[in-house]
Amino acid sequence: MPGFQVHNKSNQIIHCSITSKTRPTNEKEIKPFEQSTWERDGWEDVSIRNKQNTQRTALWINRGGPAEVHFDGFDKPLTIYNDYKPAPGFTVNNLSSRTISCFVSTNSGGNGAWFSIPPGKNMTRPRSGWEAIGVKSEDGKQRKGEFVDNDGKLIEVDFLGFDEGFVVHKAPENFIAAEHYAEAIRIADRSYAAGDSTASLPGGLTASIFKCDTLEHLTTGKKGPSLGDHNQIYVLGCLINHLKYGLAEPGLVVSVTPDWVKVAAYSCEFDTIVVLGFPTKAIDLVAPGKTRPIVGTQLLIVSQFSRRGPNTQGVQADITMGPRTLDKWYNFHPLVAQFVSDDSHAPLWKERMDEIDEELWKDTWEHWTDWKVTLCRKLPLAR
Repeated sequence: MPGFQVHNKSNQIIHCSITSKTRPTNEKEIKPFEQSTWERDGWEDVSIRNKQNTQRTALWINRGGPAEVHFDGFDKPLTIYNDYKPAPGFTVNNLSSRTISCFVSTNSGGNGAWFSIPPGKNMTRPRSGWEAIGVKSEDGKQRKGEFVDNDGKLIEVDFLGFDEGFVVHKAPENFIAAEHYAEAIRIADRSYAAGDSTASLPGGLTASIFKCDTLEHLTTGKKGPSLGDHNQIYVLGCLINHLKYGLAEPGLVVSVTPDWVKVAAYSCEFDTIVVLGFPTKAIDLVAPGKTRPIVGTQLLIVSQFSRRGPNTQGVQADITMGPRTLDKWYNFHPLVAQFVSDDSHAPLWKERMDEIDEELWKDTWEHWTDWKVTLCRKLPLAR
């Protein structure tokens, strides 16, 4: 059975507990250079402490077959080694608004009974190869079916309604990576559900691990852990939350030189812009189609905002609020959608940008012009 195998690679005794279906369980003592195994079949919290209970480390980890968790010391991150491929089969997602009954043929064995699937729910049936998937309404008056080949893998099949075709998804090449990303989306959604604000025009996007990793490395010069790593799942979740639920606003490319691409990111909450600079070597890899944009290119900005607090009164020092500011936030954090979300989101970029008032694009350029004038006034005069 899939699960976790914790290896104590340090020279001290540790105590480890792993939740079961996210519920706490008893600890196990693991002596130096020994290991212990837990049978688990999903995402769980791995928690490790020292014998004196003065040091702790923990991580939200997906199972493997089993996943190896290496503990090298409290001053080092947990290292995860896992690979997992579920048994082949079909997961039928009911994305319609009504309860349906579903049947999967048994050419490769299994249970051939009809099963009820409420709206928004799914069922999984282990099968391999070509099978018939049948769906009928609760009263049996409407029916729909299709032969589908899962190529010996676990795939998803979406039922949208009796007047629409099934949507068949290919199996991911790496199930652990796919589940890592899906869990990050769930973290983002839970964070939004726990919040108390809603954007008038949410971004509706998710993050590209490749683009974010590339920007981070080429902009900061630091080669940190990838967002695809286990210990970065909450960072990935935060980025997805930002892009999915943040406020969609206009941005313009305002300067392109051999070394830098500058973007004016507008915020209606502050009625102003901030100017973002990106190395061209990064933009040449993350811009749509890996094509460097030109001055005047319209971009989608997705922003989140920082509240004012005891130590953050007024507004961030480098922000000059415009006359139409709502004057209620301390700071805003803009992301350029085209640089951090996958190119497959292009229709969504356009959809959001089409909803932005045309006058705001003009305002963004005017703010850029004013910004340059203000900057020139601040520069020392040449002698």
